[in-house]
Amino acid sequence: LARLGYPLRGLEVRVCDPATGTPRGEREVGELSVRGASVTPGYFRREDVTAATVLDGWLHTGDLGYLAAGEIVVCGRIKDVIIIGGRNVYPEEIERAAASVEGVRAGNVIAFGTEGRRGKEGIVVVAETKLDDAGGLHDEVIDRVCDAVGVPPLEVVLVLAGSLPKTSSGKLQRSRCRTQYLDDALAPA
Repeated sequence: LARLGYPLRGLEVRVCDPATGTPRGEREVGELSVRGASVTPGYFRREDVTAATVLDGWLHTGDLGYLAAGEIVVCGRIKDVIIIGGRNVYPEEIERAAASVEGVRAGNVIAFGTEGRRGKEGIVVVAETKLDDAGGLHDEVIDRVCDAVGVPPLEVVLVLAGSLPKTSSGKLQRSRCRTQYLDDALAPA
């Protein structure tokens, strides 16, 4: 993960346990919170959201990260973390592993959690491919993901190139892809 640099002058950053608010130590992952003159005091006409995200003057960002010698490192988003057997699995690790398979379009993989057998969360990988015959990709993606995070995906869905949901700026949309998966609205390859 890349170091993003030091906080701007007049901005404080801290890392805390998302559940308890307890400060984390050097290189311990937690939620990034910020405060300072340039940080919003709250959301316009959204007291409910303000109450949930601004506590004691600290804006809780929903980003997971840590500090390394004062520099900020972002690991992902709290809402995107997949919990498997009590262990946090980050979708970015899964996506990198799946994208390393030849035939999968790099930067065009989305991983998310979904309820599996017995109500336990499992991993779903949705990956774009341009291959006409993507038969062997499925098993190779499973192997790479399992090697990377120690857990095989419940399902690997190979979709047509250009079909993953993205924002207008080209950023992949995990939650929208998850909704499309659950609605059986993905464009299979």
